[in-house]
Amino acid sequence: MNRSGEPEPEFFEKLWRATYRRARRPVEGVLLSPEAAGLLTTEIFENLLDRYKLRPTDAEFSAEALESAHDHSRYNVATERTDRADPQFYHDPEDERYGNNLDLDRLKKKGEDGFADREWNGLDPILRPFGFRLLLRKGLGNHDAEDVYLETFAELARERAKDGTAPIESIVVFEEVIPLFSKMVQFRAIDWRRKQSALKNQPNTQSSFEDLTEREDGAMQFEDEGADPDRGLNQLSFDEIYRQCGEALDDFQWHLVFTIYVSQSSTMGELCDDPETLEKLGLEPGHSISKKRRFINEALAEALGKLQKCLLS
Repeated sequence: MNRSGEPEPEFFEKLWRATYRRARRPVEGVLLSPEAAGLLTTEIFENLLDRYKLRPTDAEFSAEALESAHDHSRYNVATERTDRADPQFYHDPEDERYGNNLDLDRLKKKGEDGFADREWNGLDPILRPFGFRLLLRKGLGNHDAEDVYLETFAELARERAKDGTAPIESIVVFEEVIPLFSKMVQFRAIDWRRKQSALKNQPNTQSSFEDLTEREDGAMQFEDEGADPDRGLNQLSFDEIYRQCGEALDDFQWHLVFTIYVSQSSTMGELCDDPETLEKLGLEPGHSISKKRRFINEALAEALGKLQKCLLS
């Protein structure tokens, strides 16, 4: 190897195992065979060792190895499924979140009328339980949750003005549709809350007493705010924080806070791969993983600082 410094066997052994695990399970629900994951991990290490003329930092090498495993593993699975015409190939048999995978190639098939393949008929039964669980947990009643869910579902196939692509086209394997849809639902739920807060601040738009107490799909509970004046900030729920500080953050900042600290629906690494997150931060997919992480951490720190200032004011 044309590299400066002697490699540390213990570091590379640990990283090889971590890269192998990421290659074998790039996303929840995908499970490569041990042989395929091992071959991919070996290929990744050989490519990285050839690429670097001087030994990089352990952090940089680790980030590149794990990111490569995540990307190449998904694309390899997608290619195999297309070649075999088998959407279930390399699907984790222990994944019981739903029945069988749908054919992502058919879901992505776009004609003159947009995404009209009959495969879409099977997507609603898969996504509805996940979407409603998130929406009801965020305090939406059944009627409002249905509206937000349907709008989010339609958005999966709606082309964006900036690049002419729809969200469904951004995923590589079908299993990614659940975290993608969950993220979209969270955005929609936050937007719904902001609109509700704005309406409540307008004259003649307050809910009636009957609405507040009798609606089956979302009766509000009244609470004496002075009942526990000594309750600390660390005991506040997300809904309470949002109610007090809804205007302190923009939609993207709320999304970061909710995704990382509340729902924990995405890891930092997954956010680094998310095109919409990168665009919001002014980043490009080709930027280094360390730069992406730094920008996300800075955005989170700014958001948390604003929340702290709001809650203590």
